[in-house]
Amino acid sequence: MRSFLVALALPAVVAISLILLVFGAEGPRADLVWTAVAEVATLDPARMTAVQDGRVAAALFEGLTVLDTRDLAPRPGVAERWDVSEDGKRYVFHLRPDARWSDGRAVTADDFVYAWRRALDPATAAEYAYMLYPIRGAKAYYQAAARAADDEAKATLWRSVGVRAQGPHVLVVDLERPTAYFLNLVAFSTYLPVRRDAVEAHGERWTFPPNLISNGPYRLTEWRFQWRMRWEKNPYYWNAGAVALERIEVRVYKDPNTALVAYETGEMDLTTSVPALVYAPLLKAAKAGKREDVLCAENFGTYFYRFNCTRGALADARVRRALAMALDRRQIIDRAARGDQKAATRFVAPGCEAYASEAHLEEDVAEAQRLLAEAGFPRGKGLPEMVILVNDQPPHRLVAEVIQEQWRERLGIRTRIEQVEWKVFLDRVHALDYQIARAGWFGDYVDPNTFLDMFVTGGGNNDTGWSSAAYDALVTKAADEPDAAKRLGRLAQAEAILLAEAPIVPIYFYTTMTLVRPGLEGVGPNLLNRIDFARLRWPARHSFGEGGRRGGA
Repeated sequence: MRSFLVALALPAVVAISLILLVFGAEGPRADLVWTAVAEVATLDPARMTAVQDGRVAAALFEGLTVLDTRDLAPRPGVAERWDVSEDGKRYVFHLRPDARWSDGRAVTADDFVYAWRRALDPATAAEYAYMLYPIRGAKAYYQAAARAADDEAKATLWRSVGVRAQGPHVLVVDLERPTAYFLNLVAFSTYLPVRRDAVEAHGERWTFPPNLISNGPYRLTEWRFQWRMRWEKNPYYWNAGAVALERIEVRVYKDPNTALVAYETGEMDLTTSVPALVYAPLLKAAKAGKREDVLCAENFGTYFYRFNCTRGALADARVRRALAMALDRRQIIDRAARGDQKAATRFVAPGCEAYASEAHLEEDVAEAQRLLAEAGFPRGKGLPEMVILVNDQPPHRLVAEVIQEQWRERLGIRTRIEQVEWKVFLDRVHALDYQIARAGWFGDYVDPNTFLDMFVTGGGNNDTGWSSAAYDALVTKAADEPDAAKRLGRLAQAEAILLAEAPIVPIYFYTTMTLVRPGLEGVGPNLLNRIDFARLRWPARHSFGEGGRRGGA
């Protein structure tokens, strides 16, 4: 066990050891054991919103395209090729004749039509339904379907949506306007195919084994909620010959410290969640050449706080800006996040080289105090205690505690921290059952639009109650703008409005630390924090016995 684990209390280590014994007591060890700590919230592609859900979905399902983790460029998936019209508004996808579901049935264009229509049905409650809006008539369908009298009325409305199957292996998609990143979009979770017969036969249980039928490199064989998930290689996958690992196990740990011990003792091969307490010593050891298993990279993601703009004093932009401008982000990073992150004074994360935004939400305590007084709360007087909602994974509480201290000392504002389980957290934020809530956003594709279109009025992931007609207009105009530079300029104008009205406060840009067992090939840094499990492999000399791999990195 590494020296930086000494900080863990002995009782905790004993408890962790008992957990690991239970994990290892059932059958032979999988070829790969990994964790991102948190449980998957859903395996329904239409309802996915979390990074962890998307990681698992990419192993179990496959879209028309797949983003290559090496350069994030779209490459052929279920579609072996595609044609794009000269005006950029029609895509014709040619599906592989050998694409198969995990029960051996062919994947057809109708499977995609059904999946996309289901995601656009308000009854599905897909928070990412707006990801399909580039398709002609998709937004109008979503809005009208909510008022449709019955399924027959919905079917009539669907005829105006630009998606149709032209035989079993050709999918024709018409867009509202040219969308430069559409081939990236069709790799995203919301665009994944699902089997109609499975959904209709099993209802809400269709995503659990043995009901789940998928079309990716792996298929689900076991899912014990808050415990573990097991996959096995899908023998019907069109490229099964290139998939090296036969069995993969995903473990759930309430505490990243537990996951770290599991990794250090050889019980696990890969973890994408590392305790903030050990970031600094791990980075130091890696830079000194003492750890070859530490991978730390910047991501296309932003850690931020949401404000519920429908509640009390937080409905006042001056109060929100005061809270935002009172923050010392460097102190938050050094004392709580500890991951060598960069302070974020804008929302769109670095990564889009052509995008330039002059708007920033800088630290300015004097101005924050002035704004709060102007709003009627000098030094916080008269402002009721507010609640910061966080989920039950470190370092969110640590970050909240530093922010709580800064708001108290700089503005005289009293806050209380409420910590809840992940799924409860998601439900409450989406229902606007909070005042202030931690948040994180990883781009779904490398373009500023993936950050900014989420805050349009009524957006499925807005979750702030904030609305701005000017902001909405700029995001819409950007989507309609054929000139790339002008499009990005409109998005920069939209971000300026977002920061000026401050329904959110950006705190830092994400870095992700991953611990990878030496010898595991195929894991590399990328802006979207993706892992292509179909590409992972151990050297040919590596062997698996009943005891599996042992020993620290």
